[in-house]
Amino acid sequence: MALLTPEDRYKDYLKIVADPDRMVPLTKLEFLNADDTVAYAVDGNYKRRYGYPDSRAFIQDGTLNISLNNGQRRTASVRFENLDNAFDYAINKLWFGKRVRLSKGVILSDGTPYYIPQGVFYLNSPKTDWRPNSRTAEYQLVDKWAYLDGTLFGSLENTYEVAVKRQDNPDGSFTFIRPNIFSAMQQILNLSIYTHKKTDVYAEKIDGVTPVFTDYYNKYEITIQSYTDRNGTVIPEQKFMMCELPKTVTTAMGGTYAQVLLDLNAILAGWIGYDGTGALRVDASDDDLDDYKKPVMWNFATNSKTFFGLDETANPAQVYNDVIIWGESIDGAVVGARAINDDPTSDTSVNRIGMKTFVESSDINYTNEQCEALAKWYLKRKTVLQKSVTISCSQMFHLRENNLITVRRSDKPHSPIEKHLIQGISIPLSQKGTMQITATSVQDFPAATVKSMEEFLNAQGGDG
Repeated sequence: MALLTPEDRYKDYLKIVADPDRMVPLTKLEFLNADDTVAYAVDGNYKRRYGYPDSRAFIQDGTLNISLNNGQRRTASVRFENLDNAFDYAINKLWFGKRVRLSKGVILSDGTPYYIPQGVFYLNSPKTDWRPNSRTAEYQLVDKWAYLDGTLFGSLENTYEVAVKRQDNPDGSFTFIRPNIFSAMQQILNLSIYTHKKTDVYAEKIDGVTPVFTDYYNKYEITIQSYTDRNGTVIPEQKFMMCELPKTVTTAMGGTYAQVLLDLNAILAGWIGYDGTGALRVDASDDDLDDYKKPVMWNFATNSKTFFGLDETANPAQVYNDVIIWGESIDGAVVGARAINDDPTSDTSVNRIGMKTFVESSDINYTNEQCEALAKWYLKRKTVLQKSVTISCSQMFHLRENNLITVRRSDKPHSPIEKHLIQGISIPLSQKGTMQITATSVQDFPAATVKSMEEFLNAQGGDG
């Protein structure tokens, strides 16, 4: 029998998950060395030893939860049958800083396992118990953002600064040296967990995995007109790429590396978080405004074996239809923008429910254009949160947050096919159990009216 190509194996996987009656869900937890190689692994098969010497332990149950956030996205709980104490929380067994890779999969038609990675995690909140006839070990898992946000590894001992520096030229002029934002993010990941200084040793880095950065921002240029600074110095017109730092970003002692990354990401108005492979990703939120154009990862029909039902939830307290974003430009002037949902087809427009305003001010925002992009993105997010669907379905493991699924609504006239953007996923780690997908309809995204700072202030009578 010819070996299946990777593409054929994926197609076979899709056929198998479409028929849950013949599917055998698999769970594998790989325990990683400091260099991210696999030390040993354990799965849900209690009949087979799987790499851990002299251990009969196996995964009993648990749950993986994924949510669309800037920051931590993946958490899980897992319980082992810890028959021989192999998975106790102790030095020389499982200890502080231990990383694991979680994968889910199926048995393919040729009898081989097919796994899809679901995330790389740190062990947290260990709990072990003993009964006369059983021993179990239960761990909470948190994705690698937990190292950065202080959950597991503390706060900044000193102020952390990503600086724009002025360089004086021999002719008396000067230029500004601007760090690349993505390089600044990479430098944080390259710091040593032992000294918090730069290291080239993979196993000592905060995160040695190469991050995935969008190239969306590399093609956009920013222009700052000439101005006189507070010291009376005339600053000539400046041009730089959008992926370069416009102003110094400072995080005070006691803050976290996560806050530095979030501030750098806020300059781009991007999405940031760890993906299923354990790589830090930054994606462009501007692309996120056209969700309906994204590829569809699964089509649900009410008469299919994979679809068990859905619940619809309204969240009126989370809705905003008017977003105001303020900031401060490089020359110290006020910048800002306003995005209003006055779309007559939207059921939460200002004309239908009145004006519900959200205001955010941050010195990270440095141009009117950036404030406009951020206001539009916030408006979209704060509109779609007003109602969501939770789909109960059979287990499948290729779905990803911020991507599309469709549902054929046979309960509605003409059985429309509705597109939904995935906001969250919950997957059981046992062979049996129902998966849940939380999503928002792309048909609820409103057309926004965006006002620049000048238009906004004029509407207020000219005073900020």
